[in-house]
Amino acid sequence: MTRITGLKHETGGISAMAIKKATCSGAMILLMILLLAVTAAAEEKGKLYVVGAGPAGSDLMAPRAQAAVKAADIYLTSPGLPDRFDRFEGIIDPEKVAFDPWEPFMGSEARQLKKDDPEAWEAHSKKHRHQIQRFILEQIDKGKTVAMIDGGDPSVYAPSLHRLLKGFDPELFEVIPGMGAFNAAGAALKTTFTPNDVRFVMLTSPRSLFGENWEKEDGILKDLSKYNATMVWYMSLRSIDQVVLRMKEHYPPHFPIAIVYYAGYADREKVLRSTLDSIVDDVKQMEEEWLGLFIAGEVAASP
Repeated sequence: MTRITGLKHETGGISAMAIKKATCSGAMILLMILLLAVTAAAEEKGKLYVVGAGPAGSDLMAPRAQAAVKAADIYLTSPGLPDRFDRFEGIIDPEKVAFDPWEPFMGSEARQLKKDDPEAWEAHSKKHRHQIQRFILEQIDKGKTVAMIDGGDPSVYAPSLHRLLKGFDPELFEVIPGMGAFNAAGAALKTTFTPNDVRFVMLTSPRSLFGENWEKEDGILKDLSKYNATMVWYMSLRSIDQVVLRMKEHYPPHFPIAIVYYAGYADREKVLRSTLDSIVDDVKQMEEEWLGLFIAGEVAASP
């Protein structure tokens, strides 16, 4: 059994007193480092995180995103997300939600204004965007961490980067990516979006392709129909009649279509496979009228 006396044998001749002094010195250095770190943290400004929460709940939310949300002092969330807070199992604290930043842009009065007077709506939106950005800057100056939480991925048809942070200093925020609905939809289809000779994958929406009031011509579909492609349509279920009507001018009746409802929801996800000729009637048999991803192309065919 080894005994510790002078530690000369075990430490190559270093005395206990020398070790004690070295230990005390090391402890002092560590304490100084910790104090400096705490001081720096206290003096450091806050930060804004734009967080992708994924398509469904905590099981598909990246650990990095979870950590940012847990550490945040204040939340600004995209529309509809508070209704899903219970799926995040304590990661998202409802008490931290400051206010709904989207009411001035997407509330009933704002939507009516946009329809009646688009220019007035733009001026109205700009005013409120500046107010929201000023609020964020005030919190950052106070050393607060703000999490702007979007469903899915912030870079794909999510509202924050598109509208709220237009013109905001990119040095003041960090974007944490999330799983997009199209990723979850691909998993539900159990196939790849790029099978065989598919040339490209296109993420779009009726508004992107045809305009706010369907004022744009559909010549682009004519061009797209020349290629074997996978088309993923966001926000299309409520206007599926018009989407299909335009597609029928350039695609055959048997063209494969799939709708993935509640992509990523383990308990609610459902896949509807159909064709361009039948999809409108098939969709009418489904209860959900909003939360579904419209996917067109070979990938939508039955395996």
